[in-house]
Amino acid sequence: MRPGDRFLQGLQVMVLMFAVAAANASPTLYERMGGEAKMKAIAEEFTNVILADDRINFTFADADIAKFKKLIFEQFCELTRGPCNTQDATCTRRTPSSNINNAQFNALAEDLYIAFDRVHVPYRLQNKLMVLLAPMQKDVVKPGFVAPGTQAPPVNVR
Repeated sequence: MRPGDRFLQGLQVMVLMFAVAAANASPTLYERMGGEAKMKAIAEEFTNVILADDRINFTFADADIAKFKKLIFEQFCELTRGPCNTQDATCTRRTPSSNINNAQFNALAEDLYIAFDRVHVPYRLQNKLMVLLAPMQKDVVKPGFVAPGTQAPPVNVR
């Protein structure tokens, strides 16, 4: 066997190994949830649920809803390792532009579960995305914020 043949054989083995690895690569959460169409449906339904929820909808009174849907889709896409524009999605993590409290953050989480159910996302996948979203609470919730129409908790209650 010539030295060049041995190199070609090695190259063929490497190509075959890469092909097998690519074929066996586990799908991303984005793919398991249903890809672009499902993520867009989730963003659409989540927005609809939020806008109908009096616990939180006032925070979106002056929002550009079309832009919000786009940014939510991009954020979900990025978090689930989909093929998306991460520049805008990163900006979404610094949103919302208005303050919310823990109760309102929890209302958003509930609204997202409702949206998931309405577009038929399996519960085990819902929870995988929620785990990725949970750390954002510290960036979104503003301590001591009292929403319009609500009362502040007593000072001695934590």
